[in-house]
Amino acid sequence: MGDFYRRDGNRRPPKRRYRDDDEDGDYNRRGDRYGRDDPLNRLKRETIKIAESALVKIEDSIQQLADGFVKNFDDEEFRAGYLAVLHDLVVEQPFKIPFVATIVRIANVANEAVGKATIDHFGAELHRYWKGGAFTQFKLILRFFTCLGDMVGADGVYPILEQLWTKLETYNTEGNEGLVLAIVYMILITLPYAAVSGSEKFSNETITEILGKVEKYADVKHPLQTLLDPFSGNQPPYNEPRAQGVHMVSVLFQNIQLSITEEPANDWSGTNCLPTPWKDMITTGTAQTLPTLELPEDFPLDKSTIFPEYYFSVFADQPFKTVPSCMDLSNAIFRDAIVDTINLLDCNRLTVSRYLIELDCFYNPRSFIRRATPYDRVNDAAAAGTSTWKPEDIAVDAIFSQLFRLPTPQHKLVYYHSILTELCKLQPAAIAPSLGRAIRFMYRNLEIIDTELIYRFVDWFSHHLSNFGYTWKWAEWSEHLNFPDVHPKKAFVLGSLEKEIRLSFATRIKGTLPDPFKELIPEEREKEQPVFKFDLPDNPLADVGKDLLTVVAERKPEPEVKEAFEKVALAAQERGLIDDSDPGAVTRDAYVTVICHIGAKSLSHVLSCIERTKETLLALGTEHPDARRQIVASVLSYWKDQPGIGANVVDKLLNYSIISPISVVEYVLSDAGPEALSRVHAWEMVATTINKVNNRLKQILAAKDSVLGAEGVLPEQIAVFEETLKGAREEQEAILKLVTERLGKLASSEEDEGEGDVESRAWVMWWAKGWLKAFRRKFGVKDEADVVMENDDEVAV
Repeated sequence: MGDFYRRDGNRRPPKRRYRDDDEDGDYNRRGDRYGRDDPLNRLKRETIKIAESALVKIEDSIQQLADGFVKNFDDEEFRAGYLAVLHDLVVEQPFKIPFVATIVRIANVANEAVGKATIDHFGAELHRYWKGGAFTQFKLILRFFTCLGDMVGADGVYPILEQLWTKLETYNTEGNEGLVLAIVYMILITLPYAAVSGSEKFSNETITEILGKVEKYADVKHPLQTLLDPFSGNQPPYNEPRAQGVHMVSVLFQNIQLSITEEPANDWSGTNCLPTPWKDMITTGTAQTLPTLELPEDFPLDKSTIFPEYYFSVFADQPFKTVPSCMDLSNAIFRDAIVDTINLLDCNRLTVSRYLIELDCFYNPRSFIRRATPYDRVNDAAAAGTSTWKPEDIAVDAIFSQLFRLPTPQHKLVYYHSILTELCKLQPAAIAPSLGRAIRFMYRNLEIIDTELIYRFVDWFSHHLSNFGYTWKWAEWSEHLNFPDVHPKKAFVLGSLEKEIRLSFATRIKGTLPDPFKELIPEEREKEQPVFKFDLPDNPLADVGKDLLTVVAERKPEPEVKEAFEKVALAAQERGLIDDSDPGAVTRDAYVTVICHIGAKSLSHVLSCIERTKETLLALGTEHPDARRQIVASVLSYWKDQPGIGANVVDKLLNYSIISPISVVEYVLSDAGPEALSRVHAWEMVATTINKVNNRLKQILAAKDSVLGAEGVLPEQIAVFEETLKGAREEQEAILKLVTERLGKLASSEEDEGEGDVESRAWVMWWAKGWLKAFRRKFGVKDEADVVMENDDEVAV
C-alpha cells in the first residue's frame, strides 16, 4: 500500500480497512453486517421495487424473482418472510398486484409446492379479512387470486363471487344498505381483472350473467344517499348556469356497472390500460384449489359508517379529456387503485406521492400521454388519435375525490393536503398546472358545490399556498370583488385570506396581493394585538376596566377581584348601562375581555389565563340563561378583526365546559347575523361543536355494553351511566332542533332581517340551505321530506 502524507510532509500510517481481531482472519465486512448477501433481503428489495422503473424489462424482473422464490423455497425462514412480502405488496400497493400474481404464476410452473403454499397463505388472509370486515384488503386479495387466472382452477374466482352475490340477499336488510353496496362494488371492480386474467371461465356470457345477478341491488339506496352528493342541488340565485360536463349525481359503483355492461360489445377496450405481463410468459402449471370462503351472518364493525361513494372529478368540464370519462371503465380501474394506495399507505405520504407520480409505470404506457405535457399541447395528441390522459391529472383527480369525500374522508384532511404538497415538490412542472386547473374548476363551480366542501376547499387552498410562498394569480378573480360578501366566490376569497393570515401574518399576506385585493385586509388586521376597548378614551368604563385588568393580570386575591367587579357594576349602573333583564352582563363582558387581552400574545397565554380563572368563569356562566352565549359574544367581539383566533378561544372554553355546545350554536345562528353563514370561522365553530357532541354520544354508546354488562357494577353506577347517556341524547336533540328551526327560517325567508340588498338576502338563503343539508348529514337525519331546501323556487329573485 502506498504511503500517505500530511500537508506538512510528515508520513502517517494507513488506516486499517477491516477488523483483524479474529485469529482465523474472518473479517466482519460492512456488506455482511447489512445482510446484503442474504437471499431473502435481496429478493425483498427487488420485489418491492417491481415495475417502478420503465428502463427495466418487466418480464426479466418477474422471471428473476420467480426463480429466486423457487430456489430458496425450501428454506422455512425464507418462505415465511417472502410470503409476508408478497402479502404486504398486495394489500398495501394495489398497483403491483398483476406483477406479484405473475411472479407466483411463473414460480408455480417450476414448483407446484410454491403455488400451493402461496394459495394457502393468501387464502387464510382472505378469510381473516372477510370475518373482520376489512373489505378493502379482502377486495385486493380477491384481485390477486383473480390475476392468477387458471392457476386457481378452471373456474377461477367464480365460486367466491358466487358465494358473495348469493349471500347478498341475506345481508340486504334495513340498516345494511352500505354493506350491500360495498359488496356489490367488490364484485364489479373484480370483473375487469377477471376479463384479462386468461381464465376460461370468465367469458362474456359469464360476466353478463354476474351482472344480471347483482343488477337488482343497483336500486339499493343508502338512507343518506341524497345528502352525500358533492353538488348541493340548490339552484343559485339569478339562475346562474351550471358548468358544462359536470357529473353531479353518479354513484361510483353504478358507473362501473353501466360501463362493464357495454364492455363485451366493445371488446373490453376499457381494460386495455391494465398490465398483463403473464401473456408473454409461460404460466401453464399445476392448477391449485382456492379455499372455501366462510361467510358470517354479521361483521364486527359499525355498518352505519359504510357509505356509497359519489364520483367527483375536478377535470370533468375540460374540452380535452385528460382523465377518462366517468363512464369509461378505465376511470374506475385507475381511481380504485389510487384511492386504495392513498388510504392504505397513510403511514408514508412520501412513498404514496412517489407512486402516484410513477402511475404510468404500473399500467399500459400507451394509455397515457407523456408526463408534464402542457395542456395546450393535448390538442395535438387528440388530433393524432393517441391517448390524451395525463397520469398526473388522474392522480390529482383521485386525491381531490378523497379530499372532498362526503360525509367524511377516511383520514384527516391534512394528510391529503400533504400528498398534494409532496407531489408538487417531486414534479412541479407536471403537478402545478394540474392543480391550477383543479383550483379553477372548484372556484368556477362554487355556487353548486356542497357547502361543507367549500370550506374544505378554503382550508386546502390556503394551506397549499402557505407551502409555496402564498403566490397565486389573484388578478384572475378581480372581477368578483364587487360581489356581495355573501356571494360564494367573494366569500371564498375572504375566507382564504383569513386562513392565510392565521398561517402567517396580515402584513406579509397583504404584500402578496395585487392592489385591488389589498383593500380586503384593513389596517386593523395588521396590528399584532387587538385594541383593548378600555384603553379607548371614549369608553365610559375605561378606568374601572383598566383596574380589573390590573387585578386579574397581577393575580390579586379573590377579595380584590370581587371589589373590581363591584366597581365595574357600579360604574355601569351610574352611566345607565345596566340591562334589568341581565344585570351582570356588563361585568361579565368586561371580565371576558380582560382575559382575552391578557392571553392575546399566544395560545399558551390564553390557556394559562383560562385555567387560573376557570372557577370564576364557571360561576359567571351560570348567572343567567344567556350568560354562556354572551361569553362567546365577548370573545368574538374582542377578536373581531381576527375571528379565527376568536373561534379557537371559544373552542378552548368549550373544552373546559365554561360554555355549552348549544350556546356556541345559538350565538352563530342567532347573534352573529345571517351573513355569518358565509364566514369560515362561523362554520368552524358550529361544525366543531356538533362533531364534539356527536362523538361524545358515540363514545357513551360504545361503552354501553361493557359498562352495563360488567360484573360487580352497582345499581347506582348504572343509574349514573343511564343519566349521562340521557343527557347526551337530549343535548344532541336540542342542538338538532335549534339548527333545523333557525336555518329553516333563514332558508325559507320566514325570518327577514331587513338588512342588506335583495341579492345579499338571496345568497343568505342559499347559504342557509347548504348549512341545513350539511348538518342534517352530520346528525344522520334520514327523512328529507320536510327540508325547505328541496324547493328551489323560494330563492329565485
